[in-house]
Amino acid sequence: MGQPFHNIDNVIKASAIMVHEQGHFSPRKVTVSTSGFVPQLGTQLLAAASLNARTDEVRNWIMTINRKENLNLLLGTLRGELNLRKKNK
Repeated sequence: MGQPFHNIDNVIKASAIMVHEQGHFSPRKVTVSTSGFVPQLGTQLLAAASLNARTDEVRNWIMTINRKENLNLLLGTLRGELNLRKKNK
């Protein structure tokens, strides 16, 4: 399917349909998996990050997006989002 955060508008529309009362999905059960498209991680959607490797060297070989948005950037963004969600509870 490709990177869902490259098509964020339609991902948000689709998730809104799923969590609508007639869609019968709980918002807590809808998760979008990303390989690390960092700019869109701050959306209202739950996100799961696919690491696929523990080093940038291996991840660069497996996932070309890592050359642009490496593990440090991805992990820093995820930590920031986690801290925001903790504060908003």
